[in-house]
Amino acid sequence: MISREEIDNLAELARLKLGEEEAVALQKDISNILEYVGQVSAVSAGTQGDALKPGLSKASPLALHNVMREDAPRDADDPMAGKREQIIAAFPRHEKEYLVVRKIIQKDE
Repeated sequence: MISREEIDNLAELARLKLGEEEAVALQKDISNILEYVGQVSAVSAGTQGDALKPGLSKASPLALHNVMREDAPRDADDPMAGKREQIIAAFPRHEKEYLVVRKIIQKDE
């Protein structure tokens, strides 16, 4: 647990005036945060039990890979087969080969 002197030092560095209750609450909160960070660090470093499987590096304990479908034409029984042109024709606005959509993000000025 972080000491009261460390809390007082942090408050002084941050130029905060803390009351007794605030200092105690902050001491508890910071201690909890540091404990959680320690747990996360221990897991990411591979020190928690079998967090690492044999053959995996410590930098990537989960052996991530992309899951992608094959790029293949649609089957005849696919409900979207052959409808690309109909969808494009039904689009309200076109600019050359692009389909124009409504702006959903506006920059406030």
